[in-house]
Amino acid sequence: MTTSRAALLLLADGRFPAGGHAHSGGAEAAVADGRITDIATLADFCRGRLHSTGLVAAALAAAATAGVDPLALDDEADARTPSATLRAVSRRLGRQLMRAARAAWPAPELDRLAAARPRGAHQPVVLGVTARAAGLSPIDAAHAAAYEAAGSPATAAVRLLALNPFDTTAVLARLAPEIDQVAAAAARSAARAAAAADLGALPAVCAPLLDLGAQAHAVRPVRLFAS
Repeated sequence: MTTSRAALLLLADGRFPAGGHAHSGGAEAAVADGRITDIATLADFCRGRLHSTGLVAAALAAAATAGVDPLALDDEADARTPSATLRAVSRRLGRQLMRAARAAWPAPELDRLAAARPRGAHQPVVLGVTARAAGLSPIDAAHAAAYEAAGSPATAAVRLLALNPFDTTAVLARLAPEIDQVAAAAARSAARAAAAADLGALPAVCAPLLDLGAQAHAVRPVRLFAS
């Protein structure tokens, strides 16, 4: 498989029509609860999301890119997402990513997953299958997932709190070494789980405040973001 760096850039680009622009990655709920108020607390939130749900998503994406059965991984993603709201969000994002992926990189594995999960597979699983179709490696997919975990709330915070976009970009720049570390750890974990045929060994890190915030956010009458 030939790795395409341009494909990785395209997949990670915020302009890729995968639906992420409508979601805050939990930042809107955190702002409403007073947990994000400025650049410092935004950095803490992004770091926490990266090392929890970001690690899980990156490992699932890496495993899917490596050729692990995406339907089995979809079940593992379900088991690692306690919030019903976040399960629905992940599948909605997966469905939108699938539409964009099939247009950009038509592939039989994308068609099979779309047919098996017509209401959407979990976003990290679709990301991994997309990365495979685009000629990317498991570590590439892990990087894309890890970056999204930190980048989504950082981008949303500009609109939510009118933060300076230069400052929010600096947050991501300072997190870059940790994003690399999480991606590498996720890829190693995915490789070990695949070799042992034990998907239960994939990371299963909890983020209770993200789960609780998502449930509360879903019933708020006024929202800027879908999640």
